[in-house]
Amino acid sequence: MSKSLLDHGLTGKRVLVTGAARGIGAAAARRFAALGAKVGIHCRQRHPGADAVAADCAGSAVFAADLSVAGTARPLFDAFLAWSSGIDILVNNAGGVPAEPAACRRLNLDAPLELMDAAWPYLAASRAGSVVNVSSVVAGRAASARLAEYALAKAALEQATRNRALAGAPSGIRVNAVRPGLTDTDLNRWPDDPDRAKWAARVARVPMGRAARPEEIAAAIVFLASGLAGYTTGTVLTLAGGE
Repeated sequence: MSKSLLDHGLTGKRVLVTGAARGIGAAAARRFAALGAKVGIHCRQRHPGADAVAADCAGSAVFAADLSVAGTARPLFDAFLAWSSGIDILVNNAGGVPAEPAACRRLNLDAPLELMDAAWPYLAASRAGSVVNVSSVVAGRAASARLAEYALAKAALEQATRNRALAGAPSGIRVNAVRPGLTDTDLNRWPDDPDRAKWAARVARVPMGRAARPEEIAAAIVFLASGLAGYTTGTVLTLAGGE
């Protein structure tokens, strides 16, 4: 295989990954850095996990902001911009299920939209900007009562991905999303499942018979963000072991 087919084209690219202190975001940050990118590592609040990821990512920096709180997305972007002097790739990975419905929508939908708005002029200026939004399989199926607001927000994020892809194409901005299925992260250590019996039952429903590793989802994120996917936009890529 020729070198050109292996080259992700990420050397020197400025990347902001939200929710990068653990799980999928941490795996993506490490993969971007390994391929030569300059990575901004976002976390909800500064803690050792974020510093550990930064230690693995040469030339990176950590930015803390609680994106479930209104008015925090733009200051996060401005802090990243002051450090990086621009942006080439935005990965909207931060997510979760806050108990308060408005906070859930802010974290999973409003903040990604606000970050895309803030980054848009800089992505357009690069003529090869890229956004990857992280959705969930619950966006495409009936959800439990506990996940109703989360599923709604993620479904809206997928539609926003398609809308922004159409808007960005003339400026060379690509916007894609990944839709992970069950993934083995610490977020899936449920308080009401101390012996992991519920987890085992959930895994048993996956046709491939296992949960995804964060690194497998990260690989798809990096691919969609990179030059290897230069003709891909408006795509929502499902990574769910056959579900």
